[in-house]
Amino acid sequence: MLTSQALPRPLLPDWLLRQLRPMSIPVDWTRVCAVALGIGVPQLVGLLTGRIEEAVLASVGALCASFSDLTGSYRYRLRRVGVAVVLGALGFAAGAAAPGPWWAAAAVLAVAVPSVLSSRMGDLWSSGGAHMLTFCIVATGEKSATLSVVEQVAWFSAGELLLFALVVATWPFRGTAPARSAVAGIFDATLRMLDAEAPVAARQELTKALNTAHDVLVGGGSMSRSRVRDRLYLVYTHATPIVEASVSLVHAGERPSLRAREALRTLARCMRTGEVPPPYQPDTAGSPLAQALDRGIAELVSAFRLAKHAEVSSEKERVRLTFGRSTWAQVLRMVLCLALAEGIGLLAGLDQPYWIALTAALVLKPNSGSVFARTVLRAVGTVAGVLIALLLLSLVPPGWWLLPFIVVLAAKLPVAIDRHYGLFSAVVTALVLLQMSQGAEFHAVARLVDTLVGCAIVLVVGFLLRPLHRGPQLEALFADAVASVAEYVSQSLAGVRHGRPALRRRTYRQLADLRGALQQQLMNPATASRAERWWPTISVLERVVDAATEKAVRNNPQDLQQAQRLVSTMRTTTRQLRSTDVRPAQLHDELERVYAGVAGR
Repeated sequence: MLTSQALPRPLLPDWLLRQLRPMSIPVDWTRVCAVALGIGVPQLVGLLTGRIEEAVLASVGALCASFSDLTGSYRYRLRRVGVAVVLGALGFAAGAAAPGPWWAAAAVLAVAVPSVLSSRMGDLWSSGGAHMLTFCIVATGEKSATLSVVEQVAWFSAGELLLFALVVATWPFRGTAPARSAVAGIFDATLRMLDAEAPVAARQELTKALNTAHDVLVGGGSMSRSRVRDRLYLVYTHATPIVEASVSLVHAGERPSLRAREALRTLARCMRTGEVPPPYQPDTAGSPLAQALDRGIAELVSAFRLAKHAEVSSEKERVRLTFGRSTWAQVLRMVLCLALAEGIGLLAGLDQPYWIALTAALVLKPNSGSVFARTVLRAVGTVAGVLIALLLLSLVPPGWWLLPFIVVLAAKLPVAIDRHYGLFSAVVTALVLLQMSQGAEFHAVARLVDTLVGCAIVLVVGFLLRPLHRGPQLEALFADAVASVAEYVSQSLAGVRHGRPALRRRTYRQLADLRGALQQQLMNPATASRAERWWPTISVLERVVDAATEKAVRNNPQDLQQAQRLVSTMRTTTRQLRSTDVRPAQLHDELERVYAGVAGR
């Protein structure tokens, strides 16, 4: 018998193995078709009309908008792509208008500051700000000798608008988004298991549905979070009691009530369409296992309805314009890396030095997880992408013969974004090289060297600035946040007006910094599993502040004794977070009770 010491140890750490392994996420065909057409149609028109340079600019614009087209609700996709279209065009215009290399470098550094700051203004602005910087850098390197700055920006914007129009056209297929379908699949698989004659196989299908939902919601390519995804993740976490009760019923040979089965069908439908499920009251009759299933359904419906109907104060969006120390540290790191990248490119006399800065900007994108892991994957992916492009360019002549390969790579882009950053780097590198080869000579090997230099800059500067980015543990961050929320709740429920707006701004700023820190760890494979356990709690904290703000605005002070109890509970939780090991689930449940008390539910 083998002992634990005799077991072979893996050559690589678990977090690195997870980073190298692509996620098994369903394909969103609406995004695949939109990107393939958005990039392929301009190339086709350019070949037909002979206006290759304009076609390349339009396809690059479509590429810019496609980076922001991540799976989500239809309205969320439109807003996200729309913001990217506007900010991407502004960034491209700033880069194209630079009259010389040194002015181009100054433009890049100037755009880098608002780009990083936008990462604290919400998911939409974070994505748009990143593309503003990315395509500002692209514009500084892709100067046209025949087109004016206005014409270049116009063709770039035309490609963006084409992609946006294609996203608008996905309206009839909005219910097929993988995130919604994956969560709905949990309830579909549960129902099939309850009806199955072979329960073992049905349980395996249910396990597969749970794993798929987890990969889509946690391991997907969205580098930031959205409220729609937060709500779906809330459903995913609350589905565990339902799954356990259903498995127990099958094991015991019992059948759930028709009412419970219909509720599961309703949940599956609502997850796909975005509707709000009707209230559900648990039945006190039936066996203990049937009652457990009813309680699980009732708790999930109640939690989803509260999250869906929670109003986000307009004041909250304004206070996101305030930034913490960690944000300015990210700004400093980005500016230093870009300054070094631009300086090396200019002093070395490279023909297209912008690829060094472009690599640094892509790797250092805020809220995108481990910089070290992204740097390594960027380098590996770029090598693979260059080899693919060189192989195709050596075997296929430019022009019509190359067009099908461009379309195929464009179609692969949304899948690569979702599943693996290294795969995404390989696909986008090969795609850009093939796009550029249609209009001008493009030196693939030189671009590989530039990319490796950019990765080296990020690693060196990131290592030197590492002490600036060492933050406190999650428990300490949550303790500070809960303490601030407790103080704000105390003043809001007591009807205090003097000083409350300033306290509200400070509280929201602290929650924004906490969410940013948690997002960073959630996208880092080394800390993802731990951060995932804390993730539901931050949404509850935000809802507590929203509910307290609503009470204060309505000028409806709460019962003094009840308010004192709620605040006392939060302060006790703060002390426990600082002194003991508080489990995330315990903190989440405690704050849910506080939220119910503040909201009067």
